[in-house]
Amino acid sequence: MRDPDNVNVRFGNELRKMREARRYTQEEFAQLCGISRAYYGRLERGEHSVTLERCKQIADSLNLTLSDLFINLPD
Repeated sequence: MRDPDNVNVRFGNELRKMREARRYTQEEFAQLCGISRAYYGRLERGEHSVTLERCKQIADSLNLTLSDLFINLPD
């Protein structure tokens, strides 16, 4: 079971919200980011700790700053 207080789970939930707000499927968004859909799905589920390099790719794909990806995460 996923721990809702886990930072990876919270980050994944935020990624999902951002992706869905732009009406991308996981597959479409993963392709836009240049990563596999399977890997992206694991990020959204909080099963992986994402690297800063990958965060930059995701932020660029969303037309956001890197810090925008973390704005709703707990301190």
